[in-house]
Amino acid sequence: MFYIKKTNGRYEINFFGLKIKLRKNYSKDKMILDNLLYELKDPRTLASIRLPKVMSEEDSLYKTISSGKSLARYGDGEFKLMMGENISFQKADEKLSERLKTILKYENDNLLVGIIDIFGYPPSDYMRKVAVGCREEVYKHLNFKKEYIDSMFTRRVKFVSKEQGMDYFSKIKQLWKNKDIVIVEGAGSRLGVGNDLFSNTKSIKRILCPIKDAFSKYDEILEECLKQEMDKMFILALGPTATVLADDLANAGFVALDIGHLDTAYEAFLRGAEKFVHVEGKIVFNEERHSNMIKPCKDENYNKEIIANLL
Repeated sequence: MFYIKKTNGRYEINFFGLKIKLRKNYSKDKMILDNLLYELKDPRTLASIRLPKVMSEEDSLYKTISSGKSLARYGDGEFKLMMGENISFQKADEKLSERLKTILKYENDNLLVGIIDIFGYPPSDYMRKVAVGCREEVYKHLNFKKEYIDSMFTRRVKFVSKEQGMDYFSKIKQLWKNKDIVIVEGAGSRLGVGNDLFSNTKSIKRILCPIKDAFSKYDEILEECLKQEMDKMFILALGPTATVLADDLANAGFVALDIGHLDTAYEAFLRGAEKFVHVEGKIVFNEERHSNMIKPCKDENYNKEIIANLL
C-alpha cells in the first residue's frame, strides 16, 4: 500500500507499511526569521547580547556642560574609517584608523566620547545598515564599562516647540559663555557667521583647514593649535580629524569640543526646518563640499578672526 499524507508542513509517506516522514524544505534565512522573536524572548539569548551604554541627547548635553571636559564624537564616517574604508571627504588612513580605535576605548579621563546610538534600535534603515556593517569591528574597541555621550546631541533639529528648541540651544551656548575660543574648521563651514551661536563669547579666532582630507595636514593643524594660550577653548568642526584633535588637545591641557554640524543644526532650527537646509555662504551638504563653489566670505569680522590658513 502506498500513499502520501500532508500534515503541519510535513509529508508522511507510507510505502507498504514503511513510514517515512519528511519536513517541508525551509531556507536557512526563513527559518531564522520565523523563529527570531521566540529566540529573542528566551533569556539565554538576551544574556549573550551586549549594547554600549549611551546617554540621551538631553543627558549628553548636561554631562558635557557639567564636566568641563573635552569632547570627541563618532558617527558613521568614523566607524567606516576605522575599518579602512574611504568616506566622501576623507580618504582612509592607517594612522587615522588606529587613533580612532584607541580613542573609542574611552580611557582618557579628560575626554568625553560620543557615539551614535544605533546598536540597539536604530533610528533609520540607513543606520541599521551601518550597525550591521560595522558592529563586529566597532565592538572590539568599545568600552562597555563606561557610558558614552550621544553624538547626535549636536545635530538635533526636531523639538516639540520653538520654546523647547530655544532653551536647548541656550544651554549649549553656556559651554563657551565668556570664553576666548579658537574655532578649528573646514574652509566654508564658517561656524557662527550670520547667527548668534557664539555671540556670548569673549573673543573668537579661527584656524581654517582643508574641507577634504584634512587629516593629511594633521601635524600642521595640531602645531598651530598648540601655539595658542592655555586659557583658550577650542571649538572643532573638522570631521574625523576633529575626533583625534580633541584627544590630543585634551592631553595638552586644553578644553576642546568636537561639535561638528551644530551650526548647521542651529541654522535649520532658526528657519523652522526639521532637517538640514541649504545656507547661503556655508557648506552644509557633501555635494557642496565637492563642488568647490563656495564664495569668499564678505563678513569683515570673520576675515579678521582668521589667524591661520592651512588650506
